Amino acid sequence: MIIDEICEAQKASVMRLLSFVLFFIVVACGGSLSDEQRKEMRQRMEESKILRVTEAEITEAAFAQGRETVAKLDSLGADSSMLKSFIAQHEGRIRFVTPESSDSHLLERQLIDAYLADPSGNFQDNVQKVRNSQADFDTLLYTKPVTRKLAEGREELVGVWNIWLPKKDLVLEIGKHK
Repeated sequence: MIIDEICEAQKASVMRLLSFVLFFIVVACGGSLSDEQRKEMRQRMEESKILRVTEAEITEAAFAQGRETVAKLDSLGADSSMLKSFIAQHEGRIRFVTPESSDSHLLERQLIDAYLADPSGNFQDNVQKVRNSQADFDTLLYTKPVTRKLAEGREELVGVWNIWLPKKDLVLEIGKHK
């Protein structure tokens, strides 16, 4: 806790120093920056601004982005070439895993097993934090089960959409709206 506060204070000090240096450079240039250069400098300063984002906001953003992506996948469902193209654009971050899949990640396999073990048959979307080798979570995994109705009215799990969302991208997206 104390270490986090010290790190935040150091980050804030570095950002103030960076802002001061950028301001000094602009003043030293005698105002000879073009409008485009000024705009670019303001944009860089805005991007480097420190934001306070809670884990709840990150999780909400993961749900929102995951649901948006699944809605797009559902809208492309009938056109397999468009669907494949959309998935390819996301460079392995979108995967559809079936209960029979053998090429799934361990976490994907565990989640599909959990969906299969649910006796209620009430399959809902989910977000899991994925930890890296330093035990920090740097990615979130949004899962959306795909089901079909059986004759007796129960739902059967066909597969699960897995959408891997980098935490950094989610934080940047939240920052755009703050």
